[in-house]
Amino acid sequence: MASRRRQRRQDQPRRPRLAHFRADGAPKTRFARREDAERAALQARLEHGTNLGSYLCDMCDGWHLGSRDDDAL
Repeated sequence: MASRRRQRRQDQPRRPRLAHFRADGAPKTRFARREDAERAALQARLEHGTNLGSYLCDMCDGWHLGSRDDDAL
């Protein structure tokens, strides 16, 4: 079975270690699948009006949510 892990392009900068942690220093919630992270982002938008996006973490190979700038994601 082929690996589903997203490959990072060599010219693409790595996300800083801070992308793995919340502002209070605790690790962000890890989602095993992108679909799960996207579902959580949608739920946050509907319940709280928070605009979040998902990204693949270089540290844990899981998916996290982060602030979303529509032009950046």
